[in-house]
Amino acid sequence: MHLSQLIISASFLAAVALAAPLDSRGSSTSPANAKVTLATAFTSGAGNKEPNATISVGIGKGADTYTCYTGGWQSFPSSSKWVSFDAMWNKSTTYLKESCANTGAFSSGDSSAQIDNMYNSILSVASASFVDPRFIYATILQESSGCVNIDTSKNPDPSQPDNPGLMQSVAGVEFVGNSASASAQASSIRQMIVDGTQGTAKGDGLVQCINQYGNIYEAARCYNSGQVNKSNLNDAEGATPSYVTDIANRMTGWLDAPQKFNSCRK
Repeated sequence: MHLSQLIISASFLAAVALAAPLDSRGSSTSPANAKVTLATAFTSGAGNKEPNATISVGIGKGADTYTCYTGGWQSFPSSSKWVSFDAMWNKSTTYLKESCANTGAFSSGDSSAQIDNMYNSILSVASASFVDPRFIYATILQESSGCVNIDTSKNPDPSQPDNPGLMQSVAGVEFVGNSASASAQASSIRQMIVDGTQGTAKGDGLVQCINQYGNIYEAARCYNSGQVNKSNLNDAEGATPSYVTDIANRMTGWLDAPQKFNSCRK
């Protein structure tokens, strides 16, 4: 059984889907230093050897609308239509302060220090992994609304690992807690992003999915479902149908507009 959950944020009605557990996503053998290596990933935009270049490069703020996408990955927005990392980030910083509302997590949202740690960690892990930082952040928003205190998703199969942390990774770390020291919180936030991006000993991260598929859209379906129907990325394979379309919209500026995936299928 695939584990999925819908989290509705107080500040916008967006689907936040939890990643698939180990039985779907598979085992990552050497996640600690995992990097994007597939050549096609660097032409599609999924891989980026100079992630700092995306901080200001993009189409500006994009459009805060929700657009329906169907079919294979080439039917989804190309990297030339993505917003810059800073545009994506700056648009959502106020939202992050309310990100835990209605998620069942402790506290209403992230502190200023936690938000700063998240920003720095995304860019640091992007540099180490060669994953475009916009894709990392879009996945964080999708999986946890950016709430560092997000609850761990418990796998209904006790023989399979749970999905903790900002990216709901496979058997990774969960946040150390608001009462921990500033340095411990910073380290914990970075490790949550490492686990989701570079994978864990028990499951793949974005790197492994990108190296298998070469683009962020099939990689997103891989991360959420484990299995990928290349001709229909809205085929959830037992997980969350809207996941890839949500990611596509996040990459092009969606934040506050209503999530209307159900209307896409009418």
